[in-house]
Amino acid sequence: MRERQQIGMSVVRQPVRPVPEVDWRALGKRYFNLSLYYRHTFGGETWKISVDGGFHCPNADGTISRFGCTFCNIASFSPSRRYDQPASVAEQIRRAIDNFKKRRSIDRFIAYFQPGTNTYAPLPVLKAMFSEAVTVPGVVGLAIGTRPDCLPPEVLDFLAELSQKIWLSVEIGLQSAHDATLRRINRGHTFEDFRQAVWACAARNLRVCAHIMFGLPGETPEMMLGTIAALADLPIHAVKIHNLYVARDTALAKIYAAGMYRPLEQHEYAELVVTALERLSPAIVIERLTAETSDEYLIAPDWCRDKSGTLRRIQQLLDERDTYQGKLWEQTAGNVAAASRDSETGRSV
Repeated sequence: MRERQQIGMSVVRQPVRPVPEVDWRALGKRYFNLSLYYRHTFGGETWKISVDGGFHCPNADGTISRFGCTFCNIASFSPSRRYDQPASVAEQIRRAIDNFKKRRSIDRFIAYFQPGTNTYAPLPVLKAMFSEAVTVPGVVGLAIGTRPDCLPPEVLDFLAELSQKIWLSVEIGLQSAHDATLRRINRGHTFEDFRQAVWACAARNLRVCAHIMFGLPGETPEMMLGTIAALADLPIHAVKIHNLYVARDTALAKIYAAGMYRPLEQHEYAELVVTALERLSPAIVIERLTAETSDEYLIAPDWCRDKSGTLRRIQQLLDERDTYQGKLWEQTAGNVAAASRDSETGRSV
């Protein structure tokens, strides 16, 4: 098994106190949603297009592990992985744009390299693929999904150079700030790996979107909110919050079938999301509040089929509590600044 590449670099770590780019509260919003951010940034409605670059994952190809994360079935969230021969990057984007334009009048798109680990390839491959994406008419930005342990300096330097020419976001999967949980789900990296990756991005002025999950095996509500607290003083620009669902053909499916895992109920998840929003910086863009998959792959929970209902429940709770994103953020950030991290239990706060 080859040694992991070093991703960190020497940077001065200052408390992060960003100011929202949009006064979203003055617009009557309860949180800083992605649609609003896109309109402000690109001057109109903008949509993400999922692009499959055919990238693999070091946690499944034997570099770190051959088993992958216990919950992962890429085909469950990426239709392109259900087919043998995906089209070229440019052709995928053109087809998606054509389909969107048949339904809506949209002319701005983000090419989102989604399935797999999209920086896990030699630099010349990455340069060719990302450069191909930005040449397609209508593409105004790139979003690149990856792992924190797959961002070596030469790749980050290239992304920083590219970000000078086009809007770019590095989407880093964290899932949990607790190392015990990361081991339990066979994630293959630590929270410290994530921290180093975020600061390495910050040193190059790269935008970072953190992916986290609620409902991971063995986690209490306090631990899930601990992950939110762990983000409070990191230079994060955006967050995606996903509910863990059980997909077929995964290790989690076997654990669920054995009665050893219970997914969150919809009302539990909505309560957690609202409480998490209160503790996130008001400057962070909320890119996602719930996960979804196709009926073909979903085992549980059933409410994962009701995305709109979940979003309505979250909005209803925000209204009922008369609360909003960032309401408790200063308090959360202060707690994190005073806390020490226990690396054995994985507790962040």
